[in-house]
Amino acid sequence: MLGKRTFIKLALAAVALAVVFFMGKVMAQDTAATEYTLEQALNTKGANSLSLQQALALAEQRSEALRAQDAATQAAQNQAIAAGELPDPMLNLEVINIPANGPDQFSLAADFMTMRGVGVSQTFTRKDKRNAQANVFNKSAEFAQAGKFQALSKLRTATAQAYLERVYLQEMLLLLQSQRTELQLQIEAADALYRSGKTAQTDVFAARTELGLMDLKIQDTQALLDNAQAELQRWVGEPADAPLAGSVDLAQSRLQGSDLFEKLHRHPEVLALEKVEATALAEVEVKQLEKSADWTLSVMYAGRGPEFSEMLSFGASRPLFVDQDNRQNQALAAANAMAAKAKAERIELHREHLAQTKRWQQTWQSNLKRVADFDRSLIPLTQQRTQAALSAYQGATGTLAEVLAARRMEIDMRMEKLRIQMDTARLWAQLEYLIPEEVQQ
Repeated sequence: MLGKRTFIKLALAAVALAVVFFMGKVMAQDTAATEYTLEQALNTKGANSLSLQQALALAEQRSEALRAQDAATQAAQNQAIAAGELPDPMLNLEVINIPANGPDQFSLAADFMTMRGVGVSQTFTRKDKRNAQANVFNKSAEFAQAGKFQALSKLRTATAQAYLERVYLQEMLLLLQSQRTELQLQIEAADALYRSGKTAQTDVFAARTELGLMDLKIQDTQALLDNAQAELQRWVGEPADAPLAGSVDLAQSRLQGSDLFEKLHRHPEVLALEKVEATALAEVEVKQLEKSADWTLSVMYAGRGPEFSEMLSFGASRPLFVDQDNRQNQALAAANAMAAKAKAERIELHREHLAQTKRWQQTWQSNLKRVADFDRSLIPLTQQRTQAALSAYQGATGTLAEVLAARRMEIDMRMEKLRIQMDTARLWAQLEYLIPEEVQQ
């Protein structure tokens, strides 16, 4: 009969072999099946799931920056209406020829020369000058509208980046959590084998160390996910807490094609400088027209004592431009210089954005190729290495350290793929929402 100690050893060995066998089956799962499980967990759409388009719509609804630009546009339009009208008439009240000394000093009725008058004057600004002044404010309204496009581009880009960052960080967290479960099985197997005397205690310590490192990665990823959640909430409010509907197709972007040079003329910042230039040119027209003076007409009705007739006066006045070279011409030259400055800045900014956007596109396309390489070769190779190390370990020709190293490389490879996808998503959002669709309307 077997002794009690021998029976316990055999039982422990059987348990260890069963755990190792089960661990092998878990670790040898097919890549597609694992990824499908993660994708399925992410894309479980409840009634309250939040899609990217819904997030963008919510961000626009609650944006005060957009309302501020609408108010600025309305203000400029109102000023344009006012600038197109004639100046208000002036009411003139006067008392002239008041005695300054003598017995009638400061009397308003004693001297026949003292007159009390009331009159009105009107400056008649020419219609073309008023239209030019109104045009300055109309261009300012267009500049405010371009500012709204800038705010819209920033809002949509930041919202999409926060949304997609949360999507990929959730995938990373799910991946790490699933790998932690498998690592826990490795620890249990190592414990069982150590108790049965089939492995060294160092294997147990190595597996537990690996688990500790995994927990640190999970904590770091959770912190990043919390930050992404806070950023998304900054744009969309409380709905950011809802489950996300999933990612988007990163391989397609509206800002594609060979006509990038022309498309970037509609970049909101370039468009804003274009409106600044247009406003400066409108000011040039105003300064040119101001070289021709406006006439002011006035009429005055004055009364003296009851024994004297009342008086009616008419008048006309206009400025005398006695030094146009140093006044009006200098103001015109300054307006022309401001227009030239705006044009130069617009051209330079267009070049800057063209180079920057090309860099974004090249990095975006390069990242797409890198992700494809991960799926095609890198991840499958690390899986094969993990399976080979596990088989060797089960056959007593390999070590647990080799299994852990292979498994760590596989996890790192999957995490690197997700990091590249997250970087690609940021670039995609930058390109997709760089030029708002409303600019084309």
